Amino acid sequence: MANSKILNTFDHSAGELAENVVVLADGTICATLLLAGAVWLSSGEQEQVVADHADAIVVGLASDADDRLYAAVRSTSDTVAGIWRREAPHRWIRFAAAEPRAGLNGITFTEDGTLFAADSVHGEILCCPPGDDTLRLWLADERLTPTSPDDPVSSTGVNGLKVWDGDLWATNTAQGTVLRIGIDDGRAGELTRVHTGIPADDFAFDSAGTLYLAVHPRDTVLRITPDGAMTVLATEADGLDGPTAIAVIDDGLVVTSLGMLGSRHEPNIVRLTLDVAGPALPRPRMPR
Repeated sequence: MANSKILNTFDHSAGELAENVVVLADGTICATLLLAGAVWLSSGEQEQVVADHADAIVVGLASDADDRLYAAVRSTSDTVAGIWRREAPHRWIRFAAAEPRAGLNGITFTEDGTLFAADSVHGEILCCPPGDDTLRLWLADERLTPTSPDDPVSSTGVNGLKVWDGDLWATNTAQGTVLRIGIDDGRAGELTRVHTGIPADDFAFDSAGTLYLAVHPRDTVLRITPDGAMTVLATEADGLDGPTAIAVIDDGLVVTSLGMLGSRHEPNIVRLTLDVAGPALPRPRMPR
C-alpha cells in the first residue's frame, strides 16, 4: 500500500469533476474539470478551455515536450468539438477538429507527434497525424465498444490511451479489459486483450513498464508489474472517490477522482507516495 495525501478537493455541485491529470516538468499538476469546461492548475489558476460555450465537456489531457497542454473537448458544435491546445495562460486554440458526435475521452501522443483519441461512446480510436488538423477514424473493433447505454460504466467503451514500448494501450471500461494495439507504419496492427476483469478508466506506465490503473467503480488504484503481479495500492480509505486518471511522478502517483461513481461525491486529487521507476510518457516536440 502507498502513503496517501489529498492535495485538493473540488466542488461537485459546480461540475468540477476531476477527470484527467498531467504533471508538468516544473511539478505543476493540471487536471480537467469535466462539466465545468475547465482545466485546473496547482499554481492556483482555473482556465476555461472554450469560453462562452455551455455544452463543452473537457475530458482527456496530455502535454508535449514544451509543456503545452492538450485537452479533449466534447461538444455539439462543429467549431468546438476536438482537441484544444493551451498557447498561453487563459488562451486555448483548437488543435484538431472532431465530429460533434464523437464521445472523446483519453488522449495520448506518439514520439513523432501522432495524436490518438478514444471515442468511448462509439467504441472507436481516432487519430490525427503530424501536420493534420482533424481527428479521423483509426480503428473500430467490437473489443473497443461499450456494452449498454444504461449506466456510466457499461456505456463507456474504449477509455484511457497510452503509448508504451511502441504500442498503443487502451482500457475498455464496460468490457473490463486492458488492450494492446500494434502500430504498424501508422496503421492499426494486431489487437490483444492483455488483462480482463478490470473496469479501469485511465492509466499510466512508469519507465520500467509497470502499469497503474484507476479503477473508478471499485475506488481503487491497481498496480500490475510486467510479470503480471497485481497489487491494490490505494482504496476509498486513502481518499479515492471514483478515481479516473493517473500521472507518474518521481516518487509516486497523482490520481484524480471524478466523484461521480463514488459514495461521497467528492472530486479530488490524491498523491500516493511509493517507489516507482519514473514517468514513461512520450513527450513529442510539437511545431509551434
